[in-house]
Amino acid sequence: MSLKQTLKKAKQIERQLENQTEAGAQHSLGAMKPRNYLALDPLLRKGGLHEKEDIDIVRKKRRRETKQQLRKTDWLSE
Repeated sequence: MSLKQTLKKAKQIERQLENQTEAGAQHSLGAMKPRNYLALDPLLRKGGLHEKEDIDIVRKKRRRETKQQLRKTDWLSE
């Protein structure tokens, strides 16, 4: 994905959000506007389109996810 395409996509997303707010769509108090719309694009994530599904990579991802889940758990309430 070239820089020109990503910028064009970002502008499209911004226009869509502006149209939604103008149309009277109400946002909940907890909803936050992301700083970078393109950060949500799966093609721009680390590795992107060319990332290999190697066994070591999958294990590393699983370990990272479980560590994050363990950090989020409230151990004192249990």
